[in-house]
Order: sequence, then C-alpha cells, then structure tokens
Amino acid sequence: MPTIEDFRERYPEFKEVDGFRIDLFLLDAQQEISQARWGRLFERGVLALAAHLLRLSLWTEKGKGEANRSTASETAGELSVSYAMPTLTGTDADYQLTAYGQEYLRLRRLVGIGVMVA
Repeated sequence: MPTIEDFRERYPEFKEVDGFRIDLFLLDAQQEISQARWGRLFERGVLALAAHLLRLSLWTEKGKGEANRSTASETAGELSVSYAMPTLTGTDADYQLTAYGQEYLRLRRLVGIGVMVA
C-alpha cells in the first residue's frame, strides 16, 4: 500500500500538506481501485488518484466551497492571454481538471478498465 512518504516522493509539490490529510486521500483512492485488477500499477494509480482528489479539495478550500472553474483568459496590464479550454463531457470529465487525474486515466487505460458503473 502506498504511504505518505511514497506520495510526497512522487508529488513533492504537496510537501506542505498535512500528512493526516494526505493519508485520508490515499485511503479514499485505495477504496476506489482494485489491487487485484490493477496489479503492478496499483500503487501508481492510487497515488495519482489521491493527488487528483487532494488537489480538488485544496482548490475547493481556497474557493471556500465554490465549484472549480478553469480560467479561459487572463489580463495583466496590456498583456492578455487566452487559453484553449477542453470540452469536458462524460463520466471522466473531472479527471481532466488536473495533471494527476489525467495520469490516473492514462494508467487506467493501460490496465484496460473503461468506465465503471456501480
């Protein structure tokens, strides 16, 4: 099972996040991924999903519970930048919001798991 140390080693950008909080998201991710089905990619999948869930949680905390919305453009003085916004549809759309979610989807495709319906 992945540990807090494993998480911080792979994702050092979360080094300031409390270990208890990281552990909470590691446990959440482990409940959503089958070790038997994921095999050798299990730990990487758990780490990526936990990082995705943690990042969403931190964004939610920063926004005081408001839904996360992607920035389409920014302006600073005379400089203006617009970004191409991906169309987010389907059951996997929220995973596209973070690099961690995208990694989780990539690994899930390697494992051969499509959309899972409970």
